[in-house]
Amino acid sequence: MLKDGYFVVPAGTYRVGIDPHRVIDLCSRHGSPGVKTDYLLTSAPSHEIEIDSVAIATRTVTRGEFAAFISETGYRTESEREGWGWVWAEGRWRKRDGVSWRRPFAAWDEDRCVSDERMPVMQTSWNDAAAYCEWRSEKTGKSVRLPGEVEWEIFAMLCGVPGMEETATSTRPAVAPEDFAAALSSAGVGGPAGTGLLWEWTGDWYGAYPGGEDHGDFGRVYRVLRGGSLTSLPVQHAREFRLRKCPTARSPYYGFRTALAVSAGPSW
Repeated sequence: MLKDGYFVVPAGTYRVGIDPHRVIDLCSRHGSPGVKTDYLLTSAPSHEIEIDSVAIATRTVTRGEFAAFISETGYRTESEREGWGWVWAEGRWRKRDGVSWRRPFAAWDEDRCVSDERMPVMQTSWNDAAAYCEWRSEKTGKSVRLPGEVEWEIFAMLCGVPGMEETATSTRPAVAPEDFAAALSSAGVGGPAGTGLLWEWTGDWYGAYPGGEDHGDFGRVYRVLRGGSLTSLPVQHAREFRLRKCPTARSPYYGFRTALAVSAGPSW
């Protein structure tokens, strides 16, 4: 159900994740989809989870919305405080001075990406996204937060985002990094539920699923992003795929959407 720019996920029991033998099988049938198998296996095993009803925004937070937050609070993002952000250039990640949500690409900036308030906000860390949600909660009187990662996955499933087995047959990213700004400026609303334009921060730490194998990256070091960006490999766009980054990480490829608890009352 859609309401006021949000997709309402009904309370209930849902199955998330993917069985490990299916990950191994798709890798053996199609070869490496461009991501190490042990990272694909962090999305295993498939399991059932019960959630309360939640409303998840049908698009990521825009530059205009984020600018209003900055204007009202005087908040400075981590890129602004530290004076640099990450960009992908010359085949690897590089620190670039002067990069922030205001100019997310530096030399690659496209006029529309920095002047159109309807464009997704980029170069936001998890900490920046959490600060925005806190401000939005105070402003609206509602409990605004980042979606939990399983909430995001269920939302994506209900909206028709494909799974790993449907995406792992290709290893070609949709857009080269040097073409990202131009592609984003003409991409429209993205895929199902507006996904696939930017990686999206979720509220959770990167941890094992119930019954899953341990992984050296699990713990309270990394937060989870979902959805993939225009530069991502096809399997990274799968609804089950989990990307982990430090809460301070930021790049042109990271953004976020908001979630609301759904109360029994009419104003949720």
